[in-house]
Amino acid sequence: MSLVNSIIPHRLSEAVAADGVSIAYEDIGYGDPLMLLHGLTESRESWHEAGYVEQFLQRERRLILVDCRGHGRSGKPHDPAAYSGRRRAADIIAVLDHAGIRRAALMGHSMGGVIALATAAHHPDRVVALIVNGAHPFAEDLTPLRAALEDNFEAWLAFVKQLAPDISPDSCRRIRGNDLAAVQASLARDRPDFSAAFAELGIPVLAISGTLDPRCDAARKFAELANGEFLPLEGKNHVTAFLDVETIGPVVDEFLGRVGTRNNGRGG
Repeated sequence: MSLVNSIIPHRLSEAVAADGVSIAYEDIGYGDPLMLLHGLTESRESWHEAGYVEQFLQRERRLILVDCRGHGRSGKPHDPAAYSGRRRAADIIAVLDHAGIRRAALMGHSMGGVIALATAAHHPDRVVALIVNGAHPFAEDLTPLRAALEDNFEAWLAFVKQLAPDISPDSCRRIRGNDLAAVQASLARDRPDFSAAFAELGIPVLAISGTLDPRCDAARKFAELANGEFLPLEGKNHVTAFLDVETIGPVVDEFLGRVGTRNNGRGG
């Protein structure tokens, strides 16, 4: 029996960001808050499907699963300016405020990892710890992603299937269900370098990357810069590194337990 369908508290909610964009999120469980931020063209459902939700709920964590702007049930602006790091960070603060959470640990994959990093850079007082998989705060040229999404999601799906041939039908459905103009707007501007913010920030960091991910060296460099920890996943690429919940879950749980997240949740 799924823990989500048992007596554990579970609600769907919607916050409103500073610029009026609605941000949908799922609030499950009780305990130390951990926010989960998905990757490009995915939604909060990906955390359920991969098995993270079930595993973290067993550790008595309160999970906040966000549909990042432009995705899922959240608002989907078509203006590239709506996808700046500052605005995306403000989305996270809006969700935390709406959920009554003062500080939380943030865990993100790919785009979600970059959003987690932006939130820590702009609002360090709201972030207990950072876990980022396949993400870093250095400059990144998004031209290849823009090219893959130039006309529709089929070329993007073909790219994803090269990395994960066994991608689920549900994941394919979520990808095809996106608003193309919104996703294109989110990729219209290359990612700037904001790594300097982490040199003395002092937030505990766990950086994760598959060794076959082109971002692996940058993720390792980020961990060193932030005086954090680095988990390389041997033989995994950008997609399969997210799916390796059996390896990642226990490491994240041990990391959060060690850095201490007690009394950083509701009202504290």
